[in-house]
Amino acid sequence: MAKLAPPPSAANQRRTPGYAEADRNAAQDLVEKRRIAKERAAQRAASRTAAKRQQVAERIASATEELASGIAQANAAAEQLDKAMEQISSGATQASAAAQQGQTAAQRLNITAKNTSEVAQASMEKTNALQELVRQTSADIEAIIANVGLSADRNVQSARLISELEKQADEIGQVVKTVAGIADQTNLLALNAAIEAARAGEHGRGFAVVADEVRNLAEGAEKSARSIRELISEIQKDVRVVARDAEEAGNTGKEEVEKGRAVTAQLTQIEADMKQLQGECAFINDMSASVATAIVQFLKGTEIIASASEEAASAAAQASTSTAEQMKAMKDIETATEELAQMAEDLKVNTDSEKSSEQLAATAEELSATISQANAASQQIMSAIRQIAKGAEQQSAAAEESSSAITQVNRQSQEIAQKAVDALEKVVNMVTLLTESKVAVDNLIVGISTSANVSTTSAENVKSLEVRVRQIDKIVDAITNVAMQTNMLAVNGAIEAARAGEYGKGFAVVASDIRTLANDSEQNAEKIKDLVRSIQDQVLIVSRDILELGSMANKDAHNAKKSTADLLRIEKEIGEVRVGIVSIQSNTGQAALAVEQAQQGVDQIASAAQQGSSAAQQASASATEQAKGMQELSQAIEDISALADELQAA
Repeated sequence: MAKLAPPPSAANQRRTPGYAEADRNAAQDLVEKRRIAKERAAQRAASRTAAKRQQVAERIASATEELASGIAQANAAAEQLDKAMEQISSGATQASAAAQQGQTAAQRLNITAKNTSEVAQASMEKTNALQELVRQTSADIEAIIANVGLSADRNVQSARLISELEKQADEIGQVVKTVAGIADQTNLLALNAAIEAARAGEHGRGFAVVADEVRNLAEGAEKSARSIRELISEIQKDVRVVARDAEEAGNTGKEEVEKGRAVTAQLTQIEADMKQLQGECAFINDMSASVATAIVQFLKGTEIIASASEEAASAAAQASTSTAEQMKAMKDIETATEELAQMAEDLKVNTDSEKSSEQLAATAEELSATISQANAASQQIMSAIRQIAKGAEQQSAAAEESSSAITQVNRQSQEIAQKAVDALEKVVNMVTLLTESKVAVDNLIVGISTSANVSTTSAENVKSLEVRVRQIDKIVDAITNVAMQTNMLAVNGAIEAARAGEYGKGFAVVASDIRTLANDSEQNAEKIKDLVRSIQDQVLIVSRDILELGSMANKDAHNAKKSTADLLRIEKEIGEVRVGIVSIQSNTGQAALAVEQAQQGVDQIASAAQQGSSAAQQASASATEQAKGMQELSQAIEDISALADELQAA
């Protein structure tokens, strides 16, 4: 085993003084060497620390540059966001104004639809009531023309019957002519009797008296026959007048019947037009109700749009506020970043690394807090953008729904307008037909009244006939009386002839002839009486018919006046319907303007929704980019904080 060296103290005790000095020197050299080694180690450590500090400073400078780049990127994104928010806010304001415009137009449309529906319903009710009145008026006029037709036929029959009176008057005239001939013959026989009486001398005196009486009677009979002939002539004139009037009344009545039928045909057409008008008014009423429903749908869409616009504006305002806060934070970050960059430069030359690292750590911590604040604002912006995007989708869907509703309103309003045109055309046609019908009925009244007046005149003429016929009857009685007296005188003449004996033979022959003529005259007088009675019977029938026809004509004229009053009422009511249809046309014109205004609002809303959606997408992209930049900023500041910690550790 090796031998251990003795302890220093023991060795020193054994060493000599010379050796002791050498040991002291050696120890001092060792201390010096150690000091130098320490200094060299310290220098090497300082060099390593300086190199590390330089390296950290360079890394901090690099991180700061990245941070500055991220800040620039975030600022650019923030500016884009701000512009997008302004665009969204402007679009929301535009959409809100357009929605208000659409609501105003829809309210006007609602009013016009309500007014149109009320007018259409009133027109339907009025037209329904008028249809019954038209049917009743048509029935009344048909009854009138039936009576007028009957009167016309009876007038024609009366004309024929009266014409028969003229023939009977001719027969009376022929008989009277015979009577007049008998009177002439009797007068001649009386003259012969007077001659025979003169021949007989004293024996023919009584016969002369008879002859004179017979002559006087014959002259009276001839005068009566002449009077009858004159009366017959007057009767024939009156008969022709009455027959002509009756025939004209019959022909006029037939013409009035045709006019009346034309009126009833027009009323039938009016009733058919009214039925179609009712259908058109019902269509307008139904379409107005459908328009009102579509308007409710449109208003619902505009309310959604207005609400979405308000929310979009609120979200845009919130996003703008957050963007402003973010931009302010970015300015603070930018300032802090510049300070970091300066600190990084200072680190390269600053020997007090501890103090510098503390300042660097503090600044990094403040910057991290500011970035967190900016990042929170970024999250708020993202939330607002999502809300804006959702509102834009709702707004777009509501705009599409409103557009569909207003398109329906426009189409149905056009259909209402066309039906109003058709309805007005029918109303105008009805007014024209009613005017023509009223004129025709007025003419019918004039014709019927004329017939009544003609009947009155004819009745007076018939009365004249009755008077003349009675006069003939009286004259015939006189002729009969003359015949009886003549017959009696003939008997007396025969008696006188018998008394005269041989002188009265010629007188007896004359008396016999006179008696024969007297009998013939009496028989003819009876014929005249029979004919007169027949004429009287026919005149009575004609008179009764004429008076009855006149009464019927007056009654028909009165009824026709009622029909005229009904037509006037119908015309007045149709005029009111016409005013209603015109107001519907006016409403459709206003509706067209309101639809145009509403459509413009919808188009503006759709455009604003599209712009808002595009701006929201752009804002979302900017926000996403900004969020990414925020993450990069956060990472950069974390790196800087780590470097600060590393620097402190060095």
